[in-house]
This record gives sequence, structure tokens and C-alpha cells, in this order.
Amino acid sequence: MKHIVLQMAVVASFLITGPAVASSDHGHANHANHGATDRHPEMRTAEGVGTVQSIAEDGSSVVLAHEPITELRWPAMTMEMALADPALAELVKTDDYVAFVLRQTGETDYEIISIQAAPSQ
Repeated sequence: MKHIVLQMAVVASFLITGPAVASSDHGHANHANHGATDRHPEMRTAEGVGTVQSIAEDGSSVVLAHEPITELRWPAMTMEMALADPALAELVKTDDYVAFVLRQTGETDYEIISIQAAPSQ
């Protein structure tokens, strides 16, 4: 009987305090934009090299056939990558072998923040 009374007391305490605890921000207000780089300056960067396959007309992205990027555990692949600034597109041309720096912009998203022609291997 004591065990049942104890269980009922525990359940009652959760029913009373549960909503208050769930709605409290516990001192961590404003968790919106968790993946935004302005709130997380520790977002990682990584360097890579590859060949420019194409450049978006508006300068928003490039398609790169890049070598493995070990920092990110990425194998060699061809992929479209966003450019942080469309002016970066003016620094390279199709078929250029380039070195680039990626910056994390979200949990699994990256953008190129630096790109330049590199000596061929």
C-alpha cells in the first residue's frame, strides 16, 4: 500500500510541476536559429582542392570535382557548393584547379568563403 501511495505522489508532483518545467527556458532563452553562424562563431572551416566544373551565372555557386576533404570525412566527389559572396565566382573559371576554404553554415551545410587557382598536381 505504501508503494502505491508513493507512486501516486510522484505522478501528482509531475502533473503539477511538469508544465512549469517544460515551459521554462532554464536561463537558455532565445534558442532560435541554433544553426546560424552569427550565433555560433565556433562553426568549423575546412580546406579542399578540386576542379571547377561549372559556375552559376549569378555567381551563387560552383560545381566542383573535389579531392577527399579529410577534416569533414568527405570522399572525393563532384558537388555544387554555395559561394559566400558572388564576387568569388569572378576569381576562377571552368576547368581551373582550385584551392578553397569551406565554412559551416548549419549542421550539415557549408559554403565556400575563399577560392583561388592552385598549381596543378
